Amino acid sequence: MPMKARSKFSALTLVAAGVMLAGCSGESTAPKAVKTASSQSRVSPFVPTAAAKALIGVTDGSYQFTVDPSQDQSVNLGPNYLSIPANAICDIATSSYGVEHWNETCEPQTEPVQITAVVRDADSDHPSIDFYPAMRFSPDKNVSLFIYVPTGMDSFQKNWIMKYCADGATTCADESLTDADLASYADTDNKVVFRRIKHFSGYLISQIVDNMGGDQSLPF
Repeated sequence: MPMKARSKFSALTLVAAGVMLAGCSGESTAPKAVKTASSQSRVSPFVPTAAAKALIGVTDGSYQFTVDPSQDQSVNLGPNYLSIPANAICDIATSSYGVEHWNETCEPQTEPVQITAVVRDADSDHPSIDFYPAMRFSPDKNVSLFIYVPTGMDSFQKNWIMKYCADGATTCADESLTDADLASYADTDNKVVFRRIKHFSGYLISQIVDNMGGDQSLPF
């Protein structure tokens, strides 16, 4: 089934992005069930600069940037960061899209792709961002998203989750519950939540309370 050019991504502040060569790749592993929804404490390999953090106050809005899918891409999104290895983007016109397809092999996109990002709640503890068009990534490539959380990370230190919010959905899900590759990591010293992503769709930063088993912060 050809994928639809509709997606939603939750993240933090996003400012017009500059695309530079760099990035990372990694081997994928088979999905594994995870019993509890929680993040792990880990030092982030990406730390936003003071100048990037100052962009938190920029008004939410829409931004565009172009990536060359044949090259490693390092995209700075204000205080946030997106790493896309070369040949990671599946061919947008022909590849399938949906939960059942995230781990399927695909032909790589060869033409440059212009991406539009719509930012909301950038200065909160539950920032969000929608990316267009929708796309998924090859399972043998490690695409990573790093989100700067400006408030709240002094509490619930090991329980920050980057959730997936399907287009049009009223609730969001922790993808690591069914795919251990997609576990979230929290660097509370640098206020960054990060993880691997396998597609451009809705992602939401929320806090999970261990002793209550519920969401502490979730806008919907």
